[in-house]
Amino acid sequence: MRPFTQDEYDQRVAAVRAGMAARGLDLLVVTVPENVTYLTGYETIGYASFQTLAVPLAGDLLLIVREMERTVAETTSWVPSVETFSDTDDPVDVTRRVLSSRRLLGGRVGLEDQGWFLSPAVHARLRAALGDRVEGGSGLVEAVRRVKSPAEVDLIRSACRLTEAGMQAALETIAPGRTENQVAAAAYVAMVGGGSDFLVGDPIVTSGWRSGVGHFTFANRVLEPGDAVLLEFGACRRRYFGPLMRSAVVGEPAPDLTRMGETVIEALEAAIAAIRPGVTSGAVDQACRGVIDAAGYEPYFRKRTGYSVGVAYAPDWGEGHIVSLRRDDPTPLEPGMVFHIPPALRVPRRYGLGMSETVLVTEGGCEVLTRFSRTIYRA
Repeated sequence: MRPFTQDEYDQRVAAVRAGMAARGLDLLVVTVPENVTYLTGYETIGYASFQTLAVPLAGDLLLIVREMERTVAETTSWVPSVETFSDTDDPVDVTRRVLSSRRLLGGRVGLEDQGWFLSPAVHARLRAALGDRVEGGSGLVEAVRRVKSPAEVDLIRSACRLTEAGMQAALETIAPGRTENQVAAAAYVAMVGGGSDFLVGDPIVTSGWRSGVGHFTFANRVLEPGDAVLLEFGACRRRYFGPLMRSAVVGEPAPDLTRMGETVIEALEAAIAAIRPGVTSGAVDQACRGVIDAAGYEPYFRKRTGYSVGVAYAPDWGEGHIVSLRRDDPTPLEPGMVFHIPPALRVPRRYGLGMSETVLVTEGGCEVLTRFSRTIYRA
């Protein structure tokens, strides 16, 4: 049922505990759903509910979840102890009582404070409930997550194959008179029908003037001759994603679209060529950015070049908070890191094109995990 062996989970917990010991922590309270899944295997669509994972410096881990989550927690997680709260309980009070009864409070406690789903008010109450020796605990699990194991990379490879199926189906659907929704539906059927788990915010399909607006997606627009169409998908295997971006033009492309397409491909390939262990994130960003700047597209590329990908829940398949390929970032790349690199150029409310790959940093350089022709497709 779980995607990894018990040995791998044990290694992850041991690495987190080493980080705790280095900071003098006796207990880490994990609240970020991705981190809980990473350490325990617990996998649920109810990840936005209050949940905590108690990681003591020694002894058993403890999950505290909503009562409705008990069965899924016991089914998917290896953690031997699961405590729950009802919908009429105060989960903060229950957490305090359970941890106190197990004599896990009283020492130095690290509390994660970077989760999407724990409001500032609830976080403040939880911090107060954990005692007088509480400090920020974010980053300890993320430091372990940044380098992927071979088993994690295998899941990302599997997700990439499903993403490619979605991309092929989408491109074959693009034609004048079709809608963005029809293109998105074709991609979704191919990915989910092929074996993908539930997605995040995609399929992303934007066309015509809408392709020039970042973070739009399908909205029933009818495709017309001359349209640029930007596609970005990320199929999922056990919460691991394999993102891929491609672009198409309906009919004959205008000269400016042809030049833009050539630029994003060249920029992507420059970034990939720069990747190897020891190179900084900033150097990879500059390799990509230099191509775009030289072509005169700097005003349309004021973002990072790429970001780490791994275990994820909606609203984001990325791990950019762990490592990002961005301007002047001094973080050195390490074998086992995985990145999505999506250079995209968008002329606001006119048109946009993009091209991406998901890549693995290897001992000798870089392996491209996604497999799809790098061309601007014509429909």
